[in-house]
Amino acid sequence: MIRVFKAMLIDSLRYLRSRYLFWIVLALSALVAVALFATYSFTPDGIQILWFSPIDNEALAEGSMGKEIFLKGLFNSYFVKIWLGWGAMILALISTASLIPDFISDGAVEINLSKPIRRPTLFLMKFVCGLLFVLLQLTIGIGLAYLIIGVRFDLWLHSSLLAIPLLTLQFLYLYAIAAIISVLTRSTIASLLGTIFLWFIIFLIQFVSNSIQLGYESQVAQVELNQTRIAELESTLAETQREPNTSERVKQGVWETNLEQSEKLADSMYPWVRNAALVELFIPKTGDLQKYLASVSNAPVANEFMGLFMDVSNDEFRPADISKEDMQDANSSETAARKAVRDVSILESILTSLGAVGILLFLATWRFSKRDF
Repeated sequence: MIRVFKAMLIDSLRYLRSRYLFWIVLALSALVAVALFATYSFTPDGIQILWFSPIDNEALAEGSMGKEIFLKGLFNSYFVKIWLGWGAMILALISTASLIPDFISDGAVEINLSKPIRRPTLFLMKFVCGLLFVLLQLTIGIGLAYLIIGVRFDLWLHSSLLAIPLLTLQFLYLYAIAAIISVLTRSTIASLLGTIFLWFIIFLIQFVSNSIQLGYESQVAQVELNQTRIAELESTLAETQREPNTSERVKQGVWETNLEQSEKLADSMYPWVRNAALVELFIPKTGDLQKYLASVSNAPVANEFMGLFMDVSNDEFRPADISKEDMQDANSSETAARKAVRDVSILESILTSLGAVGILLFLATWRFSKRDF
């Protein structure tokens, strides 16, 4: 059986290598890695892109914390999430979409079934061949980005290597959908379009769930912020043994009002958060893998990354009726809320997703085993 699997693997790799997309994806991954991590350098005053004049920015200066935030933000938000998580993943689906339909096509299926292996094992072997193809591409692309960042900037993002198994797992979720459609239709086009359509549905479900959770976590952050403000004021008054002055009394009243409103909103939104999580329980959660990677690598959230280029508390960006302190507190609350959203229970997410994948693969294998070719 091992020899048969080895022969099938070599045959699948030869087939995929003969297709231009295999090399195109590798070339594009290398190009994106070079463009994102090898076209600029950090200077004592900021950053310099290629041969252009340096851009003065203390937040991005050599030796600053902004350098690490910038590189982690580019890696997780652009290289992993946009390119590998979407662009390269779609190209990988296109590359592997024909593997199973061609495997069970008229003429080929008879030869494949002549091998002295049970049908379920034969089918799962072919499925694994498609996964190994994507694993190879991800290893090369992510490994290249890891080496460029480490060599050029002396910043070794070891946690970024988790993207290899996590994105392979994401492809597993999608390829299981492609497998069942392939067995049912024996059509490459139907498999590809059906998988992308269902992936879009999964994305919409998770997008709505994330939006609801972000709204809820924002209110929770506001509750904690106002509780902290009130506690600090009461502590100050107790230490100085005095009554609040007019300004402090007004502030305390505003904070108590905001606290009450945020608590009511959080309570009203919690059932929606719970119901959205219940819906997600039954689908392969592709987005959770990227959220976990960002959390583990401590990548910046959107407003942290943009904070490298603009100070939201600056008069230029701050509304006239909001104080600098309130603007900074609001930004901190948004950061806490966004980080809370990506703080997923990865074990639960993977196990429930694999449960859905297992059902799809069981149905695909059963259909392949019982079908009269």
